[in-house]
Amino acid sequence: MASAGQIVGIFIACGSAAVALLAPNGRVRYAAIAVALIAAVALIAGQVWNTSRLASLRGHPAEAIALGLAALAGLAVLAAVFRRVAWLFPFCVFAVVGLRVSIDVGGQSSSLLVPLYAVTAAGAIAMGVERWGNGAWDPVVRAAPASDAQGYDPGRWRALAIEWLPRILAAYLVLYAIQTTYSEDPANAVENAAFFLVPFAVLFVLLGEVDWSQWLLGRVLAVTAAVALALAAIAIVEYARRHLILNPDLVQENAIHLYYRVNSLFRDPNVFGRYIALAMVALGGYLAWERRPAWAWATATVTGVLLTALAFSFSLTSFAALIAGLVIVVWKRFGLRWAATSLGAMAVAGVIFLAVSGTGTADLSNQKDVNQVASGRVSLVSGGLRLARAHAFWGWGSGSFGAAFSRHIQRAKTTASHSEPITVAAEQGLIGILLYAALIVASLLVLLGGPMRASPARVAVGACYVALIVHSLGYADFATDPASWVLLALGLALARAQLAGAGAPARVPAPA
Repeated sequence: MASAGQIVGIFIACGSAAVALLAPNGRVRYAAIAVALIAAVALIAGQVWNTSRLASLRGHPAEAIALGLAALAGLAVLAAVFRRVAWLFPFCVFAVVGLRVSIDVGGQSSSLLVPLYAVTAAGAIAMGVERWGNGAWDPVVRAAPASDAQGYDPGRWRALAIEWLPRILAAYLVLYAIQTTYSEDPANAVENAAFFLVPFAVLFVLLGEVDWSQWLLGRVLAVTAAVALALAAIAIVEYARRHLILNPDLVQENAIHLYYRVNSLFRDPNVFGRYIALAMVALGGYLAWERRPAWAWATATVTGVLLTALAFSFSLTSFAALIAGLVIVVWKRFGLRWAATSLGAMAVAGVIFLAVSGTGTADLSNQKDVNQVASGRVSLVSGGLRLARAHAFWGWGSGSFGAAFSRHIQRAKTTASHSEPITVAAEQGLIGILLYAALIVASLLVLLGGPMRASPARVAVGACYVALIVHSLGYADFATDPASWVLLALGLALARAQLAGAGAPARVPAPA
């Protein structure tokens, strides 16, 4: 069970982040952001301070203080840069999102999103100082959705989704804190909240404050493509040299497999594949509208390099995500008929691949064969469903899937369900599933609803989000992936801007 300190800390952190998502008062919003980030740091510090990993810092308090002061000074310098050049904040976010740094402390290594944490904290400082100096209220131009002659309002549900999306995210944070109180693994719940949910919610708020001009959107796409190209080049070199930079476990797996998987600077090939697939979908959205031959060929060349690296990752879930995202692009650009035709052609190609590779010869009636083809995930899925049925209404508690699986199903090397809905059902029960479904429906209405053919940026964001959802069905990590929050924030900002320009504007106090 969670300790009193863990419960108090996670309620402060998640509760403050929820306030930041909803507060129309700028000063209240940034005060809540400050509390949320400080509480998240305190939660992690309280979790690891007495462990062997930080023994050296505990024994040398002067060094710990100096390290903390150096970190604060670095954040202050970065915040000053963001205040002077505002567009650098979103530019840096997209440059480092998903990139992890391996940190060795006390003989143990951890891969953390340190660059993203630094950019988020500096952005919060820069925007918070500006908000407190400019005033408390920040009215936003918002338009009432238009109705047709019969009184039917085609944009009503989308307008409601735009209004309710931050509320659903805030509710998710509060529910996660509540369900930590009875979690089978409160330590993991605290880590998920402090390392992922709280900072990502803050990032969502900050990106909502950005003025997303066409110029900035183009620069963001460029930096995303450049970083993805660099990571893909590393992966291709890894494959050519048969030498991995990270993850000794993957080295051992490659030694016994006929194929060789690469992971670039990521520890997991599937996470690397997800990153590359999202970049390819974004470039596909750009390419669908680009009419200049030189730019189109350059984009196609970059996409080809990314596709090569994706193939070397051997991540089937990433290929499925890529296909889903590109189908959305085709649908929004050329219509439903072309999208259906494209999907049918890819289905035929998939059947041919299964027949040629021999994978399709597995006996689907034999669970052992299916489990082997699916890399052992069938047992994880079936075990997760058993956990969900056992505590159908309230679940086993936040962050508890691995612990509950080991204790009540079986001990295994991997105890992650690899499917976000199953994880949510097992950990948070029917309550969590309903909230998860509401989030998916509302976000799809926001990101894919309304006229989009004239907005390539909205199409690209919506297609990337669909690709991420598809990937999370086969590899989990939805709310704990920064890409989810970044895409939601950008998609919501673009949808609000489009809605505001569709009718008579009405100024109301609301988060930007």
